[in-house]
Amino acid sequence: MKKILKRSSILLSLAMGVLQVQSQCEADHTIVMADYYFAPAELTILPGETVAFVNVQGTHDVDGITNTLTGEPWNNPAEFYLEQTEGTEEGTCMGVVTFDIPGVYNFDSSIGFQAQLGMVGSITVDAFTLLDLMLSWNGNDTAPGAWQSTYCMQYVCTSCAAALGGIGEYTVFLPNDNAVDALGDLMNLNQFDMLAIPDFQDILEYHIVEGVYLAEDLEPGMVLPTLNGEGALVGENAGGLTIDGVNIVETNYTADNGVIHIIDYGMAPSTSPEATVYQIVVDSPDHTLFEQEINANLLNDDLIGQPVINNNEYAPGHFTVFAPTDDAIFAFAEENGFDDVDDLFDSPYWDEILRRHIVETPLTSDQLSNNGLLVSYGGENIFTFVNDDGIFVENAQITAPDLLAYNGVVHVVDAVIDFEFPNPVGTCGTWTLNMNAPNGQGWSGVMQVLVDNVLVGEPTVLDGFSNSFAFAVNEGSVVDMNYISQFNGWPGNFEVVDAEGTVLFDSDAPANSSNQYGSAAGVYGLKACGVEPECSRLKVTLLSDFSGWDLASLFVYDGPVLADVIGGYWFNGNRLIGYVDIQNGDDVDFQVSGGFYPVDYSYRVEDEEGNVLVDQVDQFEPAEDVLGVVVCNLSDITETDEQPRFQLVPNPAEGPVFLSGLRSDAQWTLTIRTLLGQTVEVKQGQGPQPIDLSALSPGTYLGSIITEYGERQTLRIVLR
Repeated sequence: MKKILKRSSILLSLAMGVLQVQSQCEADHTIVMADYYFAPAELTILPGETVAFVNVQGTHDVDGITNTLTGEPWNNPAEFYLEQTEGTEEGTCMGVVTFDIPGVYNFDSSIGFQAQLGMVGSITVDAFTLLDLMLSWNGNDTAPGAWQSTYCMQYVCTSCAAALGGIGEYTVFLPNDNAVDALGDLMNLNQFDMLAIPDFQDILEYHIVEGVYLAEDLEPGMVLPTLNGEGALVGENAGGLTIDGVNIVETNYTADNGVIHIIDYGMAPSTSPEATVYQIVVDSPDHTLFEQEINANLLNDDLIGQPVINNNEYAPGHFTVFAPTDDAIFAFAEENGFDDVDDLFDSPYWDEILRRHIVETPLTSDQLSNNGLLVSYGGENIFTFVNDDGIFVENAQITAPDLLAYNGVVHVVDAVIDFEFPNPVGTCGTWTLNMNAPNGQGWSGVMQVLVDNVLVGEPTVLDGFSNSFAFAVNEGSVVDMNYISQFNGWPGNFEVVDAEGTVLFDSDAPANSSNQYGSAAGVYGLKACGVEPECSRLKVTLLSDFSGWDLASLFVYDGPVLADVIGGYWFNGNRLIGYVDIQNGDDVDFQVSGGFYPVDYSYRVEDEEGNVLVDQVDQFEPAEDVLGVVVCNLSDITETDEQPRFQLVPNPAEGPVFLSGLRSDAQWTLTIRTLLGQTVEVKQGQGPQPIDLSALSPGTYLGSIITEYGERQTLRIVLR
């Protein structure tokens, strides 16, 4: 409901602010005085109402200035005093007082010992304040759609409470519920968490204007003085009046000390930081490409985190963001030979380049030092430099520093931070990983590309249909593709093509997948430059009904030699394909090791012609070890093999073993590890000789032999 605003001035016509006293006894209320009492002794009235004091017995005065009992001032909202008179049976009118100012007025009779005998009274002038008006809306279905939480006004902003519930006159621009929800979304906070915003009191004070301005009093161009001290500009648009650029949607909800207007968005003084570093980028017309790529690389959720304000859940940050302009990104693409910026964004290195512009520490310009080392969000080292020309991050100069947000700071830079693109050409040329997303929505994860167990890139398909990644391979290199995602399976397929254009692996080939969109989680053991094994190259497929073999592995032994280990980690999807070179081939063992859910593991082994050599695929039975598989006969192996043939015999063993196959003058080191990689013993010697392994417990071990001539071989050792 609307209450008619009383705009009567405070009548302080008597000296020192004494309330107006009238001689006639026509009043809204009457207080009767007799010996030693006022009747009523306590009275509650509204602002602007009058009280008549009538003496019917004895000699009394009315002292609303000084407390007779203490000698101290009453400190009433305004002073008043009625001279002593003698009462009559008809009643002597001492005077009429008008109380305009809300508050509690105490008084007594200062004659003789009357105050000591209890002749004390009080009048409460109970105004309907702006705070009362706001409180009346809480839980009221007929109230306007205004922000109905008065908690922060009362307890978070004490200056706001004093203004809204006091005697001064104010105009409040109160956000509606939708405005508060929008502010919460912008700040990435709920309403309760917003109370912890460091300068929240300043923000609330900025919504309160000193003085009363009804809607008809507002004109475009007016600058209204806020309780915060900063002026708020009245404007106008097609929808009507605005304040600080925010629409005024409802007006003239009045109380005794002011008026409330409803606005459709929150306001903030110019000294307040932006909501988030992400919002600073979004609001900048010069950073549309940077914003686009923050979103495409899924960094926007990180850059809206509020880890200090909201300590109820983990969020990354605070951040320093070095934001290159659109012109800077266009220039970087051209300088580095890309056809256009889209070609740059499709580069597998773009995510790393982008993350070089983000640091998970808030650093203002005065905290950036010369030769300062920062660690980027991608884990790369970047350096800052300070000289007479300005502040630089590597090659990029800061042109607009210290754009502050509640979760960090943004510095605008005039260039993309330098990045050294790797050379994709090796001794076997350049291989290409072609990635596809048939639905056009990109991949949910990345493909880890490893060459000789070294990670050379983590490309993905962002939000399009395809992407390619070129990388160098050298003669004899082993190439692995490991797909990493938070989801099982994946939304696309891939192929690996060598330097001559030969497709080395196609995840959508019928032999590799029954799913046209690709179900292989990756491929391991692709060999460079056509290096062929002496016996055969086996295709080993690990299968799972759910999300991989968790930490289980399949060990493949070529006689006593460990040929390869497939798995040993969680993999995405329901299959993993690996290629294993077999040199000997008359005694190949497959051994399952480790893991938490063996009933979920299965595997299949095929030779180069596609013949199934081992079939351990059963939906309801755990995969078993398969030993002694004959892949090819020794007589089929050429005699040109010059690789060492070290052996430990007997194997399995129950006592000492003999190490054979070594030159008599060869110094060697034998390192024995468990299947989990823990070193348990190291032996050294020269030439063939017996070795005592009695200190080891029964079980299966891996023995790695290295000679002074660079010969290497890994053997499986079984102790009974």
